[in-house]
Amino acid sequence: EGLVVIIDVGKSMSEHQGSTRGAPYKLDSALKSVTLLVQQKLLYSPKDDIGIITFGTKETRNNLSENGYKNVTVLKDLDPPEVEDLKLIESITPGGIEGDMIDALIVGMDLLISKYKGKRCQKRIFLVTDGGSPTNKSDFLTVLDQFKKMEGKLNVIGIEFDDEEDSSSSLYHSQKSDVKLENEKFLRHFAREVSGVVVPVGQAIEMMSYFRSKSVLQRTNFRGHLEISPLIRIPVWSFIKTMKRNLPPFGKLSVVAEQSAEPGGKGVIIERSYYTLTDPDNEIPPEERIKGYKYGRSLVPFSKIDESVLKYTADKCLVVIGFTKAVNVPRHHYLENCAIMVSEPGDLSGGVALSAFVGAMAETESVAIVRHVKRANAVPHLGVLIPYVKGEYDGLVYNKLPFAEDLRHYQFASLNPELAKKALVPTPEQLSAADDLIKSLELSVPDDSAEPVELLKPKYTYNPVLQHYYQCLQKRALDVDGELPTLDKVIADYLNPDENIFSQAQDSFSRFREAFPLTKTETKENKKYWKDALNEEEGVQLDSYVPTPKKQKLQPSTSFSIDKIIATGASQVGSVNPVQDFNDMLARRDVDLVEKAITQMEERIVQLVNDSVRDQLYPKALECLIALRLGCIQEEEADLFNSVLRRLRGLFDGKKRNDFWLMVSSRDLTLIHNQESDDSSVSPSEAKAFLSQSLSGLDGPSLDKFKK
Repeated sequence: EGLVVIIDVGKSMSEHQGSTRGAPYKLDSALKSVTLLVQQKLLYSPKDDIGIITFGTKETRNNLSENGYKNVTVLKDLDPPEVEDLKLIESITPGGIEGDMIDALIVGMDLLISKYKGKRCQKRIFLVTDGGSPTNKSDFLTVLDQFKKMEGKLNVIGIEFDDEEDSSSSLYHSQKSDVKLENEKFLRHFAREVSGVVVPVGQAIEMMSYFRSKSVLQRTNFRGHLEISPLIRIPVWSFIKTMKRNLPPFGKLSVVAEQSAEPGGKGVIIERSYYTLTDPDNEIPPEERIKGYKYGRSLVPFSKIDESVLKYTADKCLVVIGFTKAVNVPRHHYLENCAIMVSEPGDLSGGVALSAFVGAMAETESVAIVRHVKRANAVPHLGVLIPYVKGEYDGLVYNKLPFAEDLRHYQFASLNPELAKKALVPTPEQLSAADDLIKSLELSVPDDSAEPVELLKPKYTYNPVLQHYYQCLQKRALDVDGELPTLDKVIADYLNPDENIFSQAQDSFSRFREAFPLTKTETKENKKYWKDALNEEEGVQLDSYVPTPKKQKLQPSTSFSIDKIIATGASQVGSVNPVQDFNDMLARRDVDLVEKAITQMEERIVQLVNDSVRDQLYPKALECLIALRLGCIQEEEADLFNSVLRRLRGLFDGKKRNDFWLMVSSRDLTLIHNQESDDSSVSPSEAKAFLSQSLSGLDGPSLDKFKK
C-alpha cells in the first residue's frame, strides 16, 4: 500500500479544542493520531510506503510549487516507514498560515502517481484537518476524476468534526464558522465519492490504539489438481488459513563495531569453522568434511552421493486415497498449519465441480484422505480434506495427519463407568456438580440484545507475548535509555480469569467441593528386604565381604587428560589452550623450544587482548601472562620476561586497552627480580617501582610489530 498523510498545520490548528483553555491543542491531537498510524505501519505493515505532507506552512517545498501550490511542504517522500518518521512527526510545529487543502490533496496525488505509475497497489490519502481554513473548490471535479482514475481512497480524520452516528456528540452549528461547516460537508461528500470515510479525531485515536494483527500478503502455498481419480481432476489453489505466529527473532549487533570510531554496519555475520582436537589451530577444509548419522554410539558417514540416493523423490500431487466419516478423524490428530483450498479463479467449470464435490461430502458427513506433495521432490504428507461451506463460496479445509511413527500411544485408566474401577466411578450427585461448575464458567455472556457473546474469541484475542513485545519495541525505539512499559491492562485480561464470571460461580464451587471432599492420604512405609535387615545388624556391612582393591599411588604432579593421550608433543602455542601448549613446549627435551615458546606466548597475549570484546578475554590473557612469568623463572629466562612485560606496558598502559594493564597492576605482576631468579638484573625495589613509573623511563625493543 502507498499511503500519504496530509496534516493541516494552519492558523486554526494552533487553537485549543472547543476553544476551551486547558483543553489539548488541535495540532497535538492531529499529531497523536498520525503517530499511532505510523506506529501501526512500522509494526504490522513495514513493507508499505508512507509519505508525510503538511499544509499551512510558511515555506513551500513540493514538486508542483512552480505551478502555484504554495504553503505545502513535503516532509517525507513515499518510502517504507522508519523510526525516524516518529521523530519527524514530533518536530512538526504550527505554520500560522491559512493553507488550501485542495492544493495539498493535489500534491499528495502527484506523489502517488509519480511513485506507482504503471504499478498495481492500494493508494490512500489520510487528511488530518479541522477544516478551518478557506478552500478553493474550483478544481474539485478534476481532482475527483483523477482520484477515481488512480483508484485512490480518501480518509479524513476531522478535528471537532461531528460523529454522524452519534447525535449527542455534535456541536451546535452556532459554535462553528461558516467556513468550517462548508468544508466539513465538502469533505464528507468527497470521501463518499471515492469510497473513503470521515472519522472524528477522538474516535480515530481510540481505533488506532487497539491491538491488531499483522496484515499478511495473500499468497498460495499450492497450485495444482485435486485428483479424485485418473479421469476426474479439479484445479485448486491453496492458501494458509492458520499459522502459529512466533516472536520475531532478535538480530545480533556487534559491540566492537558500536565502540569503534567508524562503526559502519553493526550486523553480525556468523561464520563456522571446523577443527580437530589434535590440531586446534588449523581449519579443516570443506573437501575433508563429511556428514554422519548417529547409529547407537557410532557415527555412520554419508557422502553427498549417499544423500542423493537416500533422499525420497516424489512428484507434485494432491491425490484422494479414499473417503471416511468425519467422526473417524479426531481433531487432536490435526498437525501444523491449516489451509483452505478453493477453485482456480476464473475457472467456472472447475468451480462448479468443486462445489458439487464439497456439497456431496457435507451432505454425507464425509472427509477425504489425501496424499499431498507440495512441490516436486518434496516430502509427501498424509492429509484430510474437510468440506467448508460459507456464504457464497465452497471450499475444502486441509489439515495434515500423522503417520504411525508420529503417534504416541499412552496407556491411561479408562473413564468409562462400565470399565473403570468402582472407586473411580462418579455418583449422579458428583456428575451434576461437575456439570453445574462447567456451565457456570461458560465464556459466553449476553450483550444488550440478550444474545450470547463469546469471550476470548480467537478472532479478537491477541497473543499477549507479541503485543507486549510490540509495546516495548515502540518505547525503546523512541527512548533508548527509558524504562520498558508495564503490561497493558488489555493484555492482562487475556492472561487472568474474568473476576465477574468467577464471582458468579461461587455457589457451583461450593457444591463441587462438597461433592468431592479431599482427604489426606497417609503414605505407606516402604517394604524392607533381607539386605536392609542385614545392614541393620550391628557391625555387619555388605562392604566388609567385598575385598578392597589395591589403590595405585599417583604422583602429586601427575595429571591425565585426553589432550595428553593424543598429543605427540606441542610445537606451537595455540589459541585453544595456550597455557598447556606453553608448558608442554618448555617440557620438551628432544629439542630446545624455550625462546620460541616465550615469543609465541607474548604474541598470543597481545592477540587475546586486542581481539577481546570489552574484557571478555582478559582473564585468559592474564592467565597466559602468569604462566609466562612462572615458566621464565623456571627456565632462568628472567631478562626475556622483563623485556616482554615492558613491551606489553608500552602497548596497553594509557592506551585503548588500558583496562587490561590496570588488571595486571592489580595482581602485582611485575618484573622478575634477582631474589626470584639469579640471572635477573632487576632489584626488588626496581621491580616494585616498575608498576608506578612513567612510560618515558622504559627501554626495550620496538613495539611496532604488535600495533594494529
